[in-house]
Amino acid sequence: MAAAKKTTTPGLRVSSHKNGFRRGGRAWSGVTELPVSVLTEEQIAQIKAEPMLTVVEIDLEIGAVTAEEDGDQ
Repeated sequence: MAAAKKTTTPGLRVSSHKNGFRRGGRAWSGVTELPVSVLTEEQIAQIKAEPMLTVVEIDLEIGAVTAEEDGDQ
């Protein structure tokens, strides 16, 4: 019997209190969901410590690719 396939990956939901706010080498606007795999440990620490950002750990569905991950920045 085959093992169940993983359908989610760890992610973050980052809400910016001010559009265009920069932290962790990125500009944040509104609500952004992204996999933690696209961030370094240092970036994650900076983002989580920033009072201008609200960060929630989430599970992202695998296959939901954002434009940024797809290279359309």
